[in-house]
Amino acid sequence: MKNRIKIVVIGLRFGEYIVNAQILGDPGSGAIELVGVFDLDVSKSAKIAQQCGVRQYHTLEEVLDDATVEAIGLFTPPNGRAELIRRIIRAGKHVMTTKPFEANPAEALTVLEEARALGMVVHMNSPEPLPDQETAQIIAWQNEFNLGQPIAARWETYTASKEMADGSWYDDAKLCPVAPIFRLGIYGINQLTCVFGAVNAVAVAHSQIFTGRPTADNAELSLQFKNGALGSVFASFCIDDGQRYGNQFNLHYANGSIHTEVLGCAKNYDVLKHRLCLRVVDDKNGLITRSVELSTEALPGKYQWENFRVAVLNEEPLAGTIQPQQIAHGLQIIQAMRQAEATGSRVEIHPISTQQKAESSV
Repeated sequence: MKNRIKIVVIGLRFGEYIVNAQILGDPGSGAIELVGVFDLDVSKSAKIAQQCGVRQYHTLEEVLDDATVEAIGLFTPPNGRAELIRRIIRAGKHVMTTKPFEANPAEALTVLEEARALGMVVHMNSPEPLPDQETAQIIAWQNEFNLGQPIAARWETYTASKEMADGSWYDDAKLCPVAPIFRLGIYGINQLTCVFGAVNAVAVAHSQIFTGRPTADNAELSLQFKNGALGSVFASFCIDDGQRYGNQFNLHYANGSIHTEVLGCAKNYDVLKHRLCLRVVDDKNGLITRSVELSTEALPGKYQWENFRVAVLNEEPLAGTIQPQQIAHGLQIIQAMRQAEATGSRVEIHPISTQQKAESSV
């Protein structure tokens, strides 16, 4: 078997899913070797370590001191994650983590730039290190068919989940602002900024319909892009129409449109396939249409385990890897969304200052 990366998973509330569905499953098993787990809940880490036949670590320091560990799968809550990553990369270990990357955009940018300087790899599932196939196809059509000025975008995702309060960070509006967007809609934020560019200002609306949590279960984020385009990201835990998490969108340009269609769902209602469709008017006012069918593995939000393996072995970013500034901009949108929720007002987004970065590197 090709060289697999030896990884310890830290944070097992969500990390247990990563272990079972990703690392031990088809997505990651060819690239990643699980060698240990660690969680502050000792009983949870003991159970998973026994089930998987791997080492149970009792402190972060114990993991970082183990020279056989090449990488950390870090699946703790986002608040303060940058500081944990700083400790990990300074110990010479690479990182795979999850969205949202960090609550503080300046902290995120600083630690990602430090990782680049140290030659350490830090990947996440959104935004992904390299464009997913769907996003890459949108960019290719933009370039090939001269779609022109972006005009408007609507991105949405939903499922049916009547959750109950459990004391987790999902119940805390400060840690989980505009909850459906923070938990689900972040995929849309990252995809739309990749194809439409930077966002200048945001506003929000949200409600509680079925949830037993103190945070919202139905929400919409309005986006004003710097190029003048308008957009929205809608996310909800309130809709049951026979599919789950079927991320869909409509993108409109001066000369055409791109949209998605859901083609099929599994027995558990997870979406299996998308059709991506293009309509554009050419120079002679003729209508051009194109479409491509994409499996769920070609859609945004996936952990790119093989790309992680290659980058770790090469000890440098892959060609075309997303830049730290773009990752941080997505987090700035989330930060502005948090402010818009608190004030009920439109919030503008400003560049991260040198002083903010300096304060974050201390």
